[in-house]
Amino acid sequence: MILRKKTILGLFLCTLVFSSSIPMLLGIQSSPNSVFGGDIITLSQVNSTTSLNTSLAVDLNEDETVIASPEVFAFCMVKEEPVIARGVILDMYLEIDGGEIIEGEAPPTEFVVIGEKLARRTGLEVGDKFVLTGSTRPALYQMEVNAIYTSQTSADDMLIPLEIARNLAGLGKNTVSVIRVKTTNQTAFIENLEETEKPVIISGGGDTSTSLNANVSEEEKAQQTLALKYFEPEQFKASNGSFISVFVQEGENSIKIVIITFIILDGALTFIGASAILARAIIERRPDIGTLFAIGADKAHVRKLIAKDVMIISIPATVSGVIVGYAIVRAIEKYSLLLMFGQTIHPLINSEVMAGICIATMIIFVVSGIIINETLMKATPQDMMRDADEAVSPSAIPELESLLGVSD
Repeated sequence: MILRKKTILGLFLCTLVFSSSIPMLLGIQSSPNSVFGGDIITLSQVNSTTSLNTSLAVDLNEDETVIASPEVFAFCMVKEEPVIARGVILDMYLEIDGGEIIEGEAPPTEFVVIGEKLARRTGLEVGDKFVLTGSTRPALYQMEVNAIYTSQTSADDMLIPLEIARNLAGLGKNTVSVIRVKTTNQTAFIENLEETEKPVIISGGGDTSTSLNANVSEEEKAQQTLALKYFEPEQFKASNGSFISVFVQEGENSIKIVIITFIILDGALTFIGASAILARAIIERRPDIGTLFAIGADKAHVRKLIAKDVMIISIPATVSGVIVGYAIVRAIEKYSLLLMFGQTIHPLINSEVMAGICIATMIIFVVSGIIINETLMKATPQDMMRDADEAVSPSAIPELESLLGVSD
């Protein structure tokens, strides 16, 4: 009935838009957590009076089951591109982040190592010099790129020594923004951390943070959160590790509302597009449907024929659209075509997401077909048979002269 190439092509395009946009939207939602923590446990300071010290990371690294990376975040501009200058102990950071140097050589103490994606965006190469300014306080450094690194999670950052990052961010001596931790035994790690009696906030994977070794009530915690969000000066926010934890949780929750809205709109647009394509395909076959009525077919039989065709064309359109959409999303990520605050958006692509997109697309197409089908069935069989008669009537057949291009 409606098995036509242009119908399959139209549904393919609807699937392509839907399957390529959903992973990107989900990736935007998880961006704050992927930048500041990822699937790694993050330790930050409890309040403004208790700073997080580098010595804690040194103590944690004495445990063979733990890798701890003390880090300082400074938000800067390099060649008019936003970038996170991340103060790190280079070996610890590369180990915990699954990174490696792919070009150049980094000295153990004085180093400037940039991610391969940042290098591509800014055009910086090993040996190039540039100026780096403070993000929250007056500071100016003449920097030279020593090496370029790649990473499993992100290659958009600039890695610099902790001391320089502290000056850029306005932190005190030996303090850090956060300590990121990877461990093979999380329960044992938290128990050992509790024995140190050092107050910290533990967060990770986007979950709600919990205080450890700190007698902080829920009311005090809410007050601190409120102060961090609205009352503290910008310089303090940038240098306070607990603000980073609040930013990750609040940012991800706030973005989630926007992303859900866009996903719903995306589904609605796919439904409208599919409905328009199927409606046109079915309407074009009204004469054929009228012929079926003329030879005795009932509405139930016609419904089954149209529903069968919708299912048949939905399968190749959905599968091919999802495959091409996956390739497009991977290309967008690979070439850093979608950025947020200087960070590449990593689309959320896994078997569950792809299966969900396939199922949702099939449901949208089938529901669209059912609605259009039912709308068409409201027309009387006599009207459709009249369409069939008009389609084969002598007046609808072109004259021989017009076919030959002969005019009077």
